[in-house]
Amino acid sequence: MSIDRREHVRYKPTAPIHALLIWQDEKGGQKIPAQLNDLSQGGCSLISLEAPPVGEHVLAVLSLLENEAALKLQCKVLFRNPVGNALQTSMRFEQVSEQQAAQLTSALASSGFQALTDTPLTNRKHWRVPQWAAFLTAQELPVMPRSKQALLSLETEKGSELTATDLVEVVHGDPFLCLCLLREAEKRRSARLGHETSTPLAAVMQLGVTSFRDLVFASPETDETRSGLARCETRAVMAGQLAAAWSKSRSDMSPDEVLMAALLSEIGELLLWHFAPDLPQAARDALASGAAHRSETAQEAVCGFKFKDLTLKCAEIWKLPGILVQLIRGHDTVRANLARLSRNTARHLIRGPDNPALPDDLANAKRLLPHASMEWLVEELPSMPAEMRQDLVDKANLALVEHPAELP
Repeated sequence: MSIDRREHVRYKPTAPIHALLIWQDEKGGQKIPAQLNDLSQGGCSLISLEAPPVGEHVLAVLSLLENEAALKLQCKVLFRNPVGNALQTSMRFEQVSEQQAAQLTSALASSGFQALTDTPLTNRKHWRVPQWAAFLTAQELPVMPRSKQALLSLETEKGSELTATDLVEVVHGDPFLCLCLLREAEKRRSARLGHETSTPLAAVMQLGVTSFRDLVFASPETDETRSGLARCETRAVMAGQLAAAWSKSRSDMSPDEVLMAALLSEIGELLLWHFAPDLPQAARDALASGAAHRSETAQEAVCGFKFKDLTLKCAEIWKLPGILVQLIRGHDTVRANLARLSRNTARHLIRGPDNPALPDDLANAKRLLPHASMEWLVEELPSMPAEMRQDLVDKANLALVEHPAELP
């Protein structure tokens, strides 16, 4: 199956990368050394002294990563341009196996490549999860402006007594910062530690207070005045708060891990709101107009993919801790179900404390947390007016009786 190269983000190598062009012509087999000019999931361009004609099928041999075998890909020549005394040959990949696609993804996500973000991306409407994930994971991640203000306030208040625990509270309120922190901590983590960094506190301690401060103030800021981004970000923070609160009623799970999973579960959509806001806005408009009745249905209809799938693909490229990926994906475990239920409840709660889906959410919470009282579960809901709590308790208990076998 051939691949349309225009649908993919192109990357420039940050250091020279050697390649070979191999093809057959009337003179026999040709094997020409080349330099990689740019690369994507759909094709590449090479600089060489000789090149096959347009339309020719060739084998491109790319040495992308040290200590890994060269990648050999069947290509078709799209065009040739003179570059000084050499030729630039642009080629489309004709066949890419799953293993080869994984090698390309790993290479493009490494420090050896930089996305060509200044190139006009006129075909974004055709992009799907792999293309958007490749693009988004190559960008510099922002933080919420309030995180910088919160850190300055903490420094003024605490001074030299500022601790890792103080900084964690800032992280809990910013999914962008949580992601930045986790990625930076994983970069610094020694393989000898034998475990992944899966909680905000562990990540802060991995960096230290000084490095954490440098990370926050060196990061660009996102636009928190954009209503769609603000709503999505508020939903993620609320889901994290709820996951941390509810999970404390069980001794067999880490509240911090469930919190982080819930906080990061919206990161695909949040990144789109920051880098490509027209896309989530179109899905939001479709939902508001009644053209779609569920968020995921609107996303698939308008964008061609679910934002959750984008979150998972980005997590895969970034190599986020396996336990967090499992919790975000929603494997059928108590922890994963609780993380998913926290996200759903936050989504319903943000639409209003009288949302008719909330009683079923609470009934499902009671099934997952049998030792917790319904009154306590309701009390832990963020922003739930006190005068509405008892009515919600009664409705949730009724839902528990009417739908005894329902699961989140």
